[in-house]
Amino acid sequence: MAKYEYTIGQEMDLRKEQAKTLATPSLPANFILRMIFVVFDLVYGKERTLPKFIVLEMLARYPYWAWENGAYKALSRLYAVCDKPCPQVTDELLHLIDLGREGQDNEQWHLLLLADIVHQKGIKLSWFHHYLIPRILLIKYNLLAKLIFWINPCWSFAMNAAFESHAEHQYMLMAKENPAWDQEPVDTAYFQYYPRQRTLGDLIRRIGLDERDHMNHSLEELGKRA
Repeated sequence: MAKYEYTIGQEMDLRKEQAKTLATPSLPANFILRMIFVVFDLVYGKERTLPKFIVLEMLARYPYWAWENGAYKALSRLYAVCDKPCPQVTDELLHLIDLGREGQDNEQWHLLLLADIVHQKGIKLSWFHHYLIPRILLIKYNLLAKLIFWINPCWSFAMNAAFESHAEHQYMLMAKENPAWDQEPVDTAYFQYYPRQRTLGDLIRRIGLDERDHMNHSLEELGKRA
């Protein structure tokens, strides 16, 4: 039996999974992540809102980009200097490229789904909080994600697992805090790319489960190198 159970592509009892998440503590965050969470709450408030989570999803893509980009660079270095192919190393790098792409794509759909729902609800996003500040955060987090992966991939996997564990809990808490969303039908053009959900509450829970899967992928990669 696999150590980690993944929910992507599976029919799940979303409310049961929400209860499971909330009954389990988040993974401990390192100092860097704790500071990011503090700054995030200072800038966007402690309340869990859809506009706040849009920015969260912007940040979430960058570790996966670092994995994909780092693996491409390693692949180029490998074949620039070796005399013959190294299948085992090559397969591992190609796996990391695929994992990075899949993670980026999934986080991208989260971002587009939330942005579309915010637009449908007529929620106005401020230029300062949702254009200027995110760009500052993204530049710094992008550089940080690449640097950590370059120094030690294990640090990157561990840090991303804690980030995604935090995100999973935040999504499930947001669904719990907004019970009216369980009666609110949801529809968006992006359901052609993402599993269709009946209500906004279920969509938020499904996104939370995606974050759990990302956490488990990160832990699995970390375990391979332990």
